[in-house]
Amino acid sequence: MHRRSSRASWLRALTLSSFAVGGMLVAAPVHAAETSEAPATILDVSMQDGELTARIRWAAEPKSLPEEVEVLSYDGTDKLTAGERLSPKAGEETEVKLSGAVQEPWETGWAQRLVVREPKGRELASQPYDVSLDCEDEKTCELKAAPGISASREVLHVSNALQETLAVIEKEQDGKAFDLVHEVARREPSLFGQALTHAQGLIKYGPAEGCRCTWEASYARSNTQGTSLGAAHDVFARPLATNRPSRALLTAQGTSQMTLSLHCTSLASIHFQPVGIKQSGGRVKPVLLPQPVYSTCAGTCSGRYTHFGRITGAVSAISTNNPFLDGSATEQSKYHLGNALSPLLNAADSAPNDTTFIHAITAFNVSTGSGFVQTSGEASYNYNGNSSMGVPRGRAQGGYAMAVQGTAVCPGGGLNPSGRAWDVATTMDNETFLRDGINSFFDSL
Repeated sequence: MHRRSSRASWLRALTLSSFAVGGMLVAAPVHAAETSEAPATILDVSMQDGELTARIRWAAEPKSLPEEVEVLSYDGTDKLTAGERLSPKAGEETEVKLSGAVQEPWETGWAQRLVVREPKGRELASQPYDVSLDCEDEKTCELKAAPGISASREVLHVSNALQETLAVIEKEQDGKAFDLVHEVARREPSLFGQALTHAQGLIKYGPAEGCRCTWEASYARSNTQGTSLGAAHDVFARPLATNRPSRALLTAQGTSQMTLSLHCTSLASIHFQPVGIKQSGGRVKPVLLPQPVYSTCAGTCSGRYTHFGRITGAVSAISTNNPFLDGSATEQSKYHLGNALSPLLNAADSAPNDTTFIHAITAFNVSTGSGFVQTSGEASYNYNGNSSMGVPRGRAQGGYAMAVQGTAVCPGGGLNPSGRAWDVATTMDNETFLRDGINSFFDSL
């Protein structure tokens, strides 16, 4: 959908409740009686001892948990590859290994997916993850996995570190041909495996003749809670023992960034190198992986972007006027585009009053494919050790959804005209709502 680029036309809210501010629609806050906790939160995805391993936190309230769940993995073709059944325990974390979940991703796709669901089929949590190579030298590598974002199948997934390194190399080469894998490894040896992975995808989706462009999605998540949730967090301050006085102030900050971009190259040649890839059980599988020599090219494709952003937060607390029985929480979230200093969305709330906010916005026909969310949460309590007066607590939670569609015009052809990428993370029981917002956004374009 093409819109004129005036501020009034390229900003629009997608929300059921809204009010006008300066000619722009923004979402109104939604109030709730108490914080709703996600039944399951996927804290991290990795490869350990050659097997896909997930770390999952279960809701503190047993009534929100089913007796049994399935943890399932799907490869890049959305084929089920492995699964485990387990019984969740309220308030605890579980580490689950999925034997055989990752097999030959150079054939089935490096971008894969993990799902936690009830046996009847309802999804409790979902996390995309990216598989790549971790190489001890140029001849031997092993598979690794890390949480990622979702994207349409023709979009290549690239880490921020690899994208930044490639940008430096391409600027230095200034249009001259270079060996992608060799040049990356020479500057950043730790990225050798990622470069091999990227090269394989580049050859698969980038035709070998002329100046051709591919869609690339890069992303980064960071937070102070030691999880892979990025800007999503759960800060829960409460006494661990109710028979003695205590107090605590807990904080969390996080950022999630996502960028969709066009990358245009002219392929000079390809050579293949055999690489031994370690498999589970100690086997080593020899695989021929491409190492392209290419130069960057410009002017073939131009792209414009449409973004969707939604931020959601919740604060709750138990507090009284007694200075020894006190709980409080605050939550702030911002959504930006590109390098803009002023956020498109900026929301904050505080407790002791339990409150939930949800804000959403859409930006049409912009030149940048980058968006990011920043959040900050704080929760505290002060307890006198007498549970007969009540037990204080404070809780702050943050979540978000981001999506971007790029539309390209390429006179030379060779590119899917649209690319899509999206990212969701939350600790609240609203993941389905956030994903439905993204689906509605794409359906409207």
